[in-house]
Amino acid sequence: MKSKQALHRVMMVSALVVLSMGLSACGGKKKKPESAGTAAETTHTETKAAETTAVAAVTEAPGSEKGDTEAGKSTAQVSGQKLNARIDRYQKNGVMVEYPVVSGMKDSAQQEKLNAHLKENALSVLENYPDSGEPMNQEKDTLNVRCEVLSADADRIVVIYRGDYFMEGAAHPNNLFYSNTVSVKTLKDLQLKDAADPYTMASYALSEDVTLKDRNPELLSAYREWQKSTGLDQYQTCLENADFPLKKGSDGKTRTWPDSFSYSSEGALLFSVPVPHAMGDYVIIEYDMTTK
Repeated sequence: MKSKQALHRVMMVSALVVLSMGLSACGGKKKKPESAGTAAETTHTETKAAETTAVAAVTEAPGSEKGDTEAGKSTAQVSGQKLNARIDRYQKNGVMVEYPVVSGMKDSAQQEKLNAHLKENALSVLENYPDSGEPMNQEKDTLNVRCEVLSADADRIVVIYRGDYFMEGAAHPNNLFYSNTVSVKTLKDLQLKDAADPYTMASYALSEDVTLKDRNPELLSAYREWQKSTGLDQYQTCLENADFPLKKGSDGKTRTWPDSFSYSSEGALLFSVPVPHAMGDYVIIEYDMTTK
């Protein structure tokens, strides 16, 4: 059953799409949240020790937005050596970011490097979203990011992150999504272009038969309207630059936060594309690799 909030959001879409015509869907300059003239309230307190919740490696349930992350319960079906994963937490004032910690590897040194890499990517949001030139103010801004391990084995680990970011003085929070697929052996961040052709995926994202993971018919209708204000070149550029690692800026120091993130699950390639705030800030597109 759809919530009243979701229905209200959809009703706002038509008007917003008209105002948004001509805006780039991907690759454009990121904007700060609209100012409301008042500070966002923070209710968290700073903790010195990270809060740890033990969870097993999990896999995503078909048709659902989240997999089974109940502590101690495993539903993962992985090939090769199975790895365990728990969720640790970075927390300071109104900022909270979860990140995975992997165990069960035979090579303890490689395991340590993998965990350091996963944590670095997970927490990179603090310095690089939405604009690496102005990192989050951890004293005043509010951030809440939840981590979910979709799969973990000797080949790769797949992690997704969902949350919201409220800049001090903003009119509303931004919904946030990112993901990280890492090769366990090489510690390479695997990107959308490693799994599929960005041009083909961009064409699919703009096609009539596009499938949204949400499976919400109203959202799909709103997205079809949004398609009219975007172009193939914009989507292709967006997907070519999807995922970690973050790209360095012209100064060699600052990083660019991707407009799109991707991951694979149960034979499908899923990737996000940015949309107006009234539509949720992003949608996740699902491409069935087994039938296309």
